[in-house]
Amino acid sequence: MSEEAPVSFKVSDRRLFNPDGTLRTDVEREVSSAEPEPVRPTSEPATSPQNADTPSDQPTPPKEDPLFSDFVLELATNAMVMLGLIEHPQYGRLPPDIEGARHYIDILGMLLEKTKGNLAPAEERQLQDTVSSLRMQFVAITKRVAAQVRKDT
Repeated sequence: MSEEAPVSFKVSDRRLFNPDGTLRTDVEREVSSAEPEPVRPTSEPATSPQNADTPSDQPTPPKEDPLFSDFVLELATNAMVMLGLIEHPQYGRLPPDIEGARHYIDILGMLLEKTKGNLAPAEERQLQDTVSSLRMQFVAITKRVAAQVRKDT
């Protein structure tokens, strides 16, 4: 085995303060060419001056999540396709699939029940409106389908 020459390097302490917190005089300060940009808050503070003195026992309401709204809209759209209210993107208008529509409406109802108290007010209102509207449409369409079946037999 050949021996390699030891690598030499120099360690220089560039800390500006001594261990006791006093400023070191034997270190050159590096002056940056650009001044640091002041930090700006990205949003308003959560507490207002009136509420700053009193601690809040209530948790802050959750922020509206656009993904949740999209999820509710997707389930509602599927239910409406199953009810025959809107056209399927590939197949056009389909005859009502009562059981498929019931499945999606039940999922939305379950979401409404399981997320009670954990949604932003706008999300909860959207979900309640969607579920109640779909349930009313479901009843109307099942009555219409039942009447059509009775008429045909």
